[in-house]
Amino acid sequence: MPDRDNTYSTNQIKKISQCHSSLGKRTRLASPKLDRWKDLNKAIIDWQNNDALDETSIKVAEENNFQFYDTIQKKILSELFARFRTIYPKRNSNFNHEYLVKEAVKEIDGEEYGLTTHFAYEFEDENHFEYIKLKTAHDPEPELIDRAIITKLKTDNEEFYTAAIELDDLVEIESVENPDEIIDEYFKILEEYLIERQKRNPGKQCDYCDQSSRCGQFPLINADKITNRVREVKISKTNLVKLSNCERRTAWNVQYGLPREDYVEYESESTATKFHQFSQKLLVNNENFSEKENIESFNQLTNEEDEVTREQLFLKYQQLVSQLNNYDDLKIKEAEYILGFTCIIDGKGLRDGKIVDQKVATIYTGKSDLAGRLGKTPIIIELKTRPETPEDLLEAQLYALGASELMKSESEIIVLHIYVSDNKATVKERRFGVSELESAKAKFEDISKKTASWIPFDALSPNYTVGEWCEYCEFKNTCSEYR
Repeated sequence: MPDRDNTYSTNQIKKISQCHSSLGKRTRLASPKLDRWKDLNKAIIDWQNNDALDETSIKVAEENNFQFYDTIQKKILSELFARFRTIYPKRNSNFNHEYLVKEAVKEIDGEEYGLTTHFAYEFEDENHFEYIKLKTAHDPEPELIDRAIITKLKTDNEEFYTAAIELDDLVEIESVENPDEIIDEYFKILEEYLIERQKRNPGKQCDYCDQSSRCGQFPLINADKITNRVREVKISKTNLVKLSNCERRTAWNVQYGLPREDYVEYESESTATKFHQFSQKLLVNNENFSEKENIESFNQLTNEEDEVTREQLFLKYQQLVSQLNNYDDLKIKEAEYILGFTCIIDGKGLRDGKIVDQKVATIYTGKSDLAGRLGKTPIIIELKTRPETPEDLLEAQLYALGASELMKSESEIIVLHIYVSDNKATVKERRFGVSELESAKAKFEDISKKTASWIPFDALSPNYTVGEWCEYCEFKNTCSEYR
């Protein structure tokens, strides 16, 4: 068996496969769904180990593990707990919950390394074993590497299940046909990580990474370092806009992770999404994008679209290029460029059930459509197929602060919003020099006072504001109930 330092969980190896910088020391980033998982798990263990009447053992388990939560989250946890008891009723079996793993082992550079898949519970009945993974997410499907390890190591007297709480179902974990090949591929990923650790690889994974305030992708703008004593909250660009309307809506998304209700939220039309994608393909690393033959090649990209859609897309692209032609020496180098920063201020936390003063880091993140240089000056370009809104300034300030650190420019950052319709395109150009960046920093420090004031486990602590946005809010019924 490998040394403990040489074992990696399947969750860790997944992180490594996405970005080497995603694996690091534990942080205090708000992880509401994980926190609820932990306390649900403790309640299940207390219930299983309590020989009292079921009604009593359930009550004791809830009181022991849900006591610090507000009424909303207590209700959520009680419902999750009840679902598990329905999925897997208490039975007369030997129960084990102590660090249950299955481990695949391989030698790398003269040392043994292990990949481990974890289980919440083991139930034994007359030398027959059931291993249970506890999943509270909407997608309970185990990762491919988990299934491969289970398939390779499974014996005749073992069965493996997922307690899929959201599905109200106990789902058998399916085997794979080629477990050795899959395991070898993941050991290759581990070997690359051990031998030559690569630079960070920003992408969608940054939204879920707990190292993003440490790795440099979202650098500190008002402090020299961040410690593990600092509580952290991550705010996406979308939630930042929601925050400007209603504090509670954003808090319930990012700090407390309340389950969303059935709702329809505005999304760009599919033609708008296609316009972004096709435009990015032609503009990135193409210094001749303004030439006629390059413009005409847009039609080749859209040849699978219907004629009306092709015409709409092409008109939009022509309008876009006409605006970009006003900028000499423009080089577009990136699409879907991840930008953001971290702001630390004084706030509140929870210790032993009591509210205490605590430093809080808010990580602001966004994904810009295009990024590059205008001469030597960093430029961020956002493509909009809608009219200008007041929130676009906030978005520009977020990008400018992030780019000033990440693209190494303290003198000036340019942010372009290009508003494209079928008939015309207009540009909103914002140039951020030293004073503009300082003003933006002060603005985000002020915004961070809201996020820093949110009390962990108390979803009713953030303020709410009633407005037209309530109609589209993903929590409108829950919020109405608890106002």
